[in-house]
Amino acid sequence: MPKFIKEFKQLTKKDVGIAGGKGASLGEMTQAGISVPPGFVILANAFDEFLKETDLLQIIKAELEKVNYEDTNSVDRASNVIRDLINDAKIPKDLGKKILENYKKLKIKFVAVRSSATAEDSSIASWAGELDTFLNTTEKTLLKN
Repeated sequence: MPKFIKEFKQLTKKDVGIAGGKGASLGEMTQAGISVPPGFVILANAFDEFLKETDLLQIIKAELEKVNYEDTNSVDRASNVIRDLINDAKIPKDLGKKILENYKKLKIKFVAVRSSATAEDSSIASWAGELDTFLNTTEKTLLKN
């Protein structure tokens, strides 16, 4: 099984493509000795695996083929359908197990689940405030967030 998770201390700024900007920055700060709460990043390839294992990749492709990109309502409808498909799908068992193992290693009850998109903020795009954050997440809700 490929590596889908890395602890902050294993990440550097070179890992933006797999861990996102926020994840890579947390790694840099951890390695620089800056006080950062312990944590880990679920890498971008984990999402690829999720789509493959849940058979969502083909369904999403088919949904996107129906979109009229000149019609914002069409784009909005497809976006809602795809988001619901992803939210309703179960995380593959092996991936869920790895996430829970890493959570338990932290030995804390509440964690923050933050986004760290690989193209989140760049010279041509900014996603500030667009992606969800889940605070006070526990083991019970971790795989839902």
